[in-house]
Amino acid sequence: MAEGGVGSDEFVNFKCCLCDRKNIIKEADIYCVECQDYYCSPCTDLHKIFPLMSTHQFIDRSSFNTVSLQKSLPSFPVEKCEVHKTKLLDMYCADHDDVACATCIAIKHRTCQHIHSIPDEVDDLCKEIDADETNIELIRIKTKIEEAERAKKLLIEELNAQKAKATESIRQFRKEMEVILDTLEKATLKTLEEKYKNCKEKLENEIKNLHKHIDELKLSSQKLTKSVGNKAQEFVAVQTSRKQIIEANEAEAESVTNSSDIKVEFIADTTIKDALKDFKTIGLISVSNTKNIRDKMYVVKSKKQVNIKHVNDKEKCCVIDSCFTDDGLLFLADYNNKALKLIDLSSESIKDKLNLETSPRRICQISKNDFAVSLTNQTIQFVTMDNKLITTKQLKLDHVCYGLAYKDNKLFVSDSAKALYIYDMNGIMLKKITTDKQGNAIFKNNRDICVSSDGKMIYVTDHNIGLIVLDLEGNYKTTITDHDFIYLCGVCTDKRGNIFVCGWSQSKIVQINEKTTEKMGILGNVCNSTSCSFHLKHNRLAVTIYNSDTIEVYDLL
Repeated sequence: MAEGGVGSDEFVNFKCCLCDRKNIIKEADIYCVECQDYYCSPCTDLHKIFPLMSTHQFIDRSSFNTVSLQKSLPSFPVEKCEVHKTKLLDMYCADHDDVACATCIAIKHRTCQHIHSIPDEVDDLCKEIDADETNIELIRIKTKIEEAERAKKLLIEELNAQKAKATESIRQFRKEMEVILDTLEKATLKTLEEKYKNCKEKLENEIKNLHKHIDELKLSSQKLTKSVGNKAQEFVAVQTSRKQIIEANEAEAESVTNSSDIKVEFIADTTIKDALKDFKTIGLISVSNTKNIRDKMYVVKSKKQVNIKHVNDKEKCCVIDSCFTDDGLLFLADYNNKALKLIDLSSESIKDKLNLETSPRRICQISKNDFAVSLTNQTIQFVTMDNKLITTKQLKLDHVCYGLAYKDNKLFVSDSAKALYIYDMNGIMLKKITTDKQGNAIFKNNRDICVSSDGKMIYVTDHNIGLIVLDLEGNYKTTITDHDFIYLCGVCTDKRGNIFVCGWSQSKIVQINEKTTEKMGILGNVCNSTSCSFHLKHNRLAVTIYNSDTIEVYDLL
């Protein structure tokens, strides 16, 4: 028997709720209607002490029989209004399907026509509701919310793991930069040592020459002193000494001229430090949201041709690649006119044109205003977009530069043949990919590159094979093929889980589901298309065409 109890649990039909919380079994004497709970006499007295509970209604123990109790309970709500804390929610507005206290009714529902008193009309009101059905719905929704909560907690766990991975990537990138700085430091110190050694050897040779003249002058002085009394020898000694004096003067003058300004000092290349100052971070922090994954085929709302010829173009346009900016402008690489163009599709006008020394091929976005462009002279040219397009640094590589993509401070470069290269942003090659793990060649005639919607894969078009999928380390995953793929050239994603590809000859614009790698449908036919690019905000797809002064723009639904 529990301490303070009156009997075992099985003989007590109605336990005092407060005593029960203290693990004391005690028979209840009173039932509180508002609290909807049982109390023993001492706890009832305690209950009545509190002012807010002093008006509660109690039912005596004699009415505790379950059936009779339910019939005898006063039918009025026990919940209080959240706004008017002391008021019961005893009114119902049918116009707004809302329960409220009398004060709320007077203030917020004064113009409503169908106001009911819940205690007075509870029987009629309850006919229109099903408490059991509502409870089932509550449990169902509660289960769904709990599942959503668990899913969010899992996302937080994944987010923590991603943050840890990103942190490690940041630190690794810092180490890579330190390696580069160490290499630059060693090269600079080596140059310093070489220049110091050359200067020192030159000075030592001059000292040796001067010392030779000193010895000769000393010897001549001795001979001249010994020749006193011998007129003939004195004459010879004077003439010899005069010659040596002239030679010594010339040597001294030459020595002063050659070495008076010799010094070795370090003049820092401030452009390196200044360039670093311009960066606010050492890379971009991207946040991807999988909420807007699209698993339906796009529908073409409208299609138009846009003229891209500039008034100063000397050749017919031949745009090899395109890339949307964050603001929806279209960045074009015009091969024939050796130029980059910035197109405003809303006004169908050319906002800016940047002439290059050689022809551009492909474009990829590095940050909001920075882009990389592959050129025909084995160079990656970086371009910034401020009020106008401006070239910045270059990376000179030792192979053909064709397709181009960027992810996590790395550049992916195809060579229009059988290799894919991964570089850091300073042009240091990190990896060259030509074969899979079994040693089989991956590419035959590679072209464009883009990063998958989730940022975990890269897609490479190959003229002869199809669409090749690799991970960010360059490991081969699969090849997507279809009879509508004819000499694939361009590839892009919608950032919602879909791929668009286009190609040469009669190749079609095909939409592919990234998750299943299955063809979802065909958006259109563009003969000899070279690239496609998608703008997420506007649901807009731009397709460029070989040797054409126009491009095709699709607005999608």
